[in-house]
Amino acid sequence: MQVVETAGEEGYSQYLSEVEISNDELINKLKTKYQDIQIDFSKEDDIKILEYTDGNRVKTVKFGNHNLSGVEARTIFNLKSANFEITKQDGKIKFTVKGYGHGVGMSQTGADSLAKQGKNFEEIIHHFYTNVEIKEMNSV
Repeated sequence: MQVVETAGEEGYSQYLSEVEISNDELINKLKTKYQDIQIDFSKEDDIKILEYTDGNRVKTVKFGNHNLSGVEARTIFNLKSANFEITKQDGKIKFTVKGYGHGVGMSQTGADSLAKQGKNFEEIIHHFYTNVEIKEMNSV
């Protein structure tokens, strides 16, 4: 899989987002799936991103005694993407999220940004998908 950056995406309101929850909320959300969850919030590495995918999304994140996939964390904490960072401060956890979606295929904000730059549909498709050919349906 190749990651495709698109200039102009960062200007969209849904491109960057934050979710901030209290330590108690974090535990309660995790307990819906992991009843035995134990997190020591005083330890720096008890909440930590362990691994990233090639597309810079979180592959594995540690919450105390459990390691979750980035997709699982995205679902549990209602994040817009698995491309996130975590910060802890003042009894709260903040997820800073970049992008919106699963990160596979064509970015809707990226396609919109390219269209606003004057690109046509063929240029937009070739930006996201390499080695594709666009043909008339009658010729296939």
